[in-house]
Amino acid sequence: HLRTSLIGLGHGLTLSFDIERVMLETDFCINLGVVLTELVTNAFKYAYPDGVGEIRIRLRRLPDDQSELVIEDDGIGRADGVPAKGTGVGSKIINAMCASMGAQIDYRNLPPGTAAHLRFSSKARRSVAA
Repeated sequence: HLRTSLIGLGHGLTLSFDIERVMLETDFCINLGVVLTELVTNAFKYAYPDGVGEIRIRLRRLPDDQSELVIEDDGIGRADGVPAKGTGVGSKIINAMCASMGAQIDYRNLPPGTAAHLRFSSKARRSVAA
């Protein structure tokens, strides 16, 4: 649905998914969905000024009951020390949701592009054994 709504705004971007099954509580999934939506929306809006490119989404289980969500692009990247474009409300939402989930978010510069790595515990949030 997110892809459809953003492409409807005139963007020629594609989304690719590589998702492992991770069982989480419903409330946690909602918060994770908000973070995912903000990160993908930011990539759609800012990573590719010409409106053409790919955004990759990966969800992986890690050792020690950890999981990692990665949103990655090959766009223009983030400049260190430069304020985010836009109003910054999206970044505040992301940070608040990460704090409420006990998650760590890390932005990494790629050659080219940016990757947001969101690491969280899936053990404490699990409603059904994976």
